[in-house]
Amino acid sequence: MDSPRVALVRRLFELAEHDDVETATEELLRHSAEDVVFYPQPAHGRAVHGHDALREFWSSFAEGGRQIRAGAYSIVEEADTVVVTGWVRTIEEGRLADTQSRWVYRFNDEGQIVSAGVEPG
Repeated sequence: MDSPRVALVRRLFELAEHDDVETATEELLRHSAEDVVFYPQPAHGRAVHGHDALREFWSSFAEGGRQIRAGAYSIVEEADTVVVTGWVRTIEEGRLADTQSRWVYRFNDEGQIVSAGVEPG
């Protein structure tokens, strides 16, 4: 049986795999601290701070005619962190790009997400 953290992250990836970024974002935000820091894969290492900024990021992404889907190969919990390896598919201007990726979800003591995404190396 999955822990609550793993179950949440698994649910986020189920939504992302079915091209439901808006629902995945709202689910993520419901479980995130107000001062959360996000590292969306299409931001290429740029940090997005807070709930409103993440909504704005994905809104701008979609308005540009871009699409994104993501899926998990593995989800592993390590202390206060859930690590996901998987794939990302982006579509922009008719071009399709598939990449492998690794996401890190860090949680505080209250079980809220305090950072999430593809952390810069």
